[in-house]
Amino acid sequence: MNQYRIYEAIGHGKHSTVYKGRKKKTIEYFAILSVDNSHKNKVLHEVKILHSLDHANVLKFHSGYETYAHLWLVLEYCVGGNLISLLQHDGKLLEDSIHDLACGLVRALLYLHSKGIYCDLKPSNIMLDGNGITKLCDFGLARKLSDILKTPSSQVVHLCLPFFFP
Repeated sequence: MNQYRIYEAIGHGKHSTVYKGRKKKTIEYFAILSVDNSHKNKVLHEVKILHSLDHANVLKFHSGYETYAHLWLVLEYCVGGNLISLLQHDGKLLEDSIHDLACGLVRALLYLHSKGIYCDLKPSNIMLDGNGITKLCDFGLARKLSDILKTPSSQVVHLCLPFFFP
């Protein structure tokens, strides 16, 4: 982590903090995620998935580091923040903006599903870069369909819709 300068915190998760960072001697900015080492298995799962992805609408993973107390992930920096913050500030978006956001989201999901990856989709996991390009992030809960199908049916949560199936 010595090659990065870490600035202010720009986000917080349940077990993590995201910082704005810059690679020293450059003008390249990154989002630097710090996670306590006690969550190492979950983070390594996310890194494995992120490392296999390369799409314009999926947050790019650059590198990872381990220190005594933390795991550090260097990720693409999205100056536009996440969708939930945008909606909280503006309330509504213009139809053209919604169209662009939705198209990027659909492209990302088509790509992920073509790879057999299913993720935790919610507004806080939809980032926007400086040009308003949609970037999906947070693959900590993501699963490959092949892994889901290997799970014994006794461990799979079945959803019951009482109004369809009384």
